Amino acid sequence: MRIVNSRLIGMVLVIVSMLIATSAFAMAASIKTAPSLSAATDQPIKDAEWTIMVYLDADNSLESSGLLDLVEMEAAGSGAGVNVIVMFDGLSLVSGTHWFYIGQNSDHILDDGTVVCDCGKIAGGCPGEQNMGAASTLTYFIKTATAYAPAQKYLLDMWDHGGGWWGVCYDETTVTDDGSTDRLTMDEVARGVKDSGVHMDVIAYDACFMGMVEVAFENREIADYMVGSITTVPGPGFDYTGLINTVKGLPTKDPVSVSKAVAHTYVAYYSMMCSGAGIGGIPYVSCSVFDLDKVVELVGVGNTKGGMDALGKALLDYADDYDLRGAIQSSEAMTPQLQFMGEQFPFIDIGYFATLLGEKIPDIATLAGETFKLLDAAVIYCESVVSDSGACINTYGMSVYYTICWDHLYPNYLTSNLDFVSLTSWDEFLFAFSQVYVE
Repeated sequence: MRIVNSRLIGMVLVIVSMLIATSAFAMAASIKTAPSLSAATDQPIKDAEWTIMVYLDADNSLESSGLLDLVEMEAAGSGAGVNVIVMFDGLSLVSGTHWFYIGQNSDHILDDGTVVCDCGKIAGGCPGEQNMGAASTLTYFIKTATAYAPAQKYLLDMWDHGGGWWGVCYDETTVTDDGSTDRLTMDEVARGVKDSGVHMDVIAYDACFMGMVEVAFENREIADYMVGSITTVPGPGFDYTGLINTVKGLPTKDPVSVSKAVAHTYVAYYSMMCSGAGIGGIPYVSCSVFDLDKVVELVGVGNTKGGMDALGKALLDYADDYDLRGAIQSSEAMTPQLQFMGEQFPFIDIGYFATLLGEKIPDIATLAGETFKLLDAAVIYCESVVSDSGACINTYGMSVYYTICWDHLYPNYLTSNLDFVSLTSWDEFLFAFSQVYVE
């Protein structure tokens, strides 16, 4: 969405956001000493068409953003056949894990800093500190949310830091045996949803770098559509007021329309706020919607004519070819940089990579072209912030893990339990390609 005088409007919105953030921090300071939590009075909509379930893991550096997003949700509230329910896990400002049903005129964070949760009526009491990085916690969340606010269709919103295929929802209260912060791997996300017995119409990731083929393929059996960003997501995340109000106002609330509403309201919010210049050093905002059935075709296990499996097998043959290695490296180098704070991540845009490969290596031009067609069918929507000068991230909307540097090749890609890794030849290509010159 383009706005006249968008730079001026963006400056005003940034100032307003800073003022809101300041009041939130002041408010949060009193949350530590708030009285015991008590139940609010909002009730879920009966015979709802949709329930939006937000798995809000703020047990980390994003806690204040989580509180602001909760306020954004309350500004819209449930209605028009749409329920909104949240499980919020805090770090220090809000102690423990709590449930919130976002009804009309909800006010769970009072002016005096008291947090009023709905744990009693939703879950029979506050569940205590939960590890949001555990599959069992995700299962508990989905079962409890759908039992309290059932609907015809479900949108699962995974809120937190994201690392693409590496995982999502980092819980700093929980440390693993190797000393790292626990998180949900993509295998655990799939398992957590499957164990709930509830199929998602839409799964959305309000987290960085989740718009990857590895992530989408892992989600193929737990949801019909997926929303994710190929690049970083600013701290404030989705525009929840705009998202909820837009979904409520849709004349036909089918999964495709709801998915596109999530992506569009996110990009539109930052289009107004930053006009493409970014927030806090984050240069680009982009969001995609994937048809997960079409993602299966894009991965193309066993398909020799096109898809990621066939592309990996074809490139494997060139791993030690000096001339064609250069063509592959050049294709990678010319794809959009996916980076944060100057560090380029080992993710590449599939569309640009396939297109450039087809141009540089004639023998696989047909295969690369067919792969691009499959990608185009899988990515049913992609939108990015565009600056006044016309600059934006050049993307076809989906990335894949890639590196030619052995020192930066993550061995845990092989041990990630990703179906994409175990079923395709992509990892064999990467490891062969990166080890050619290793002594």
